Amino acid sequence: MPLTWSHAFLRVNDFDKMLKFYTASLGFKISDRGEKMAFLTQLEDEHHQLAIAESKEETEAPSPVSHFAFRVESLDEIHRLYHELTSNPDVGRVAPVTHGNTWSIYFHDPERNGIEVFCDTPWDAKQPLAEPWDPQASREELERYTLALLRKQGPIRPNSRLQATQAA
Repeated sequence: MPLTWSHAFLRVNDFDKMLKFYTASLGFKISDRGEKMAFLTQLEDEHHQLAIAESKEETEAPSPVSHFAFRVESLDEIHRLYHELTSNPDVGRVAPVTHGNTWSIYFHDPERNGIEVFCDTPWDAKQPLAEPWDPQASREELERYTLALLRKQGPIRPNSRLQATQAA
């Protein structure tokens, strides 16, 4: 039985702050809402990709979730998001990381849930590979840096996911 991803559901302590973060900072739209529960999506044909509801118990413990990952289409979007996140005092630990096949930004939402937002690079990479990258670097500089990391692994291979997408 093949499974396809549908949505994540988060219990949150500060419903209003979390709703504002996911809508204003990450661009989710509210598709449905109750008093202290909201269904959020960025897709026209998906009722919700994320649901949040206020928890009955407030906790300061870190989230048991390592991270949720979201793909965007371009490095420009990654750069824009990086600058927005680093100026938001409710966001924690903003860390640019390349996996060779992606350029990612890892960060914590206002309640310390881990999030990764990434775009694909033109190449595949043997994993695990996780190296920091400079968000002030130009695309050309970042490509040279990433290629240098990949050359240490052996022959450079094109990104198979991008090739499949372009062929479709």
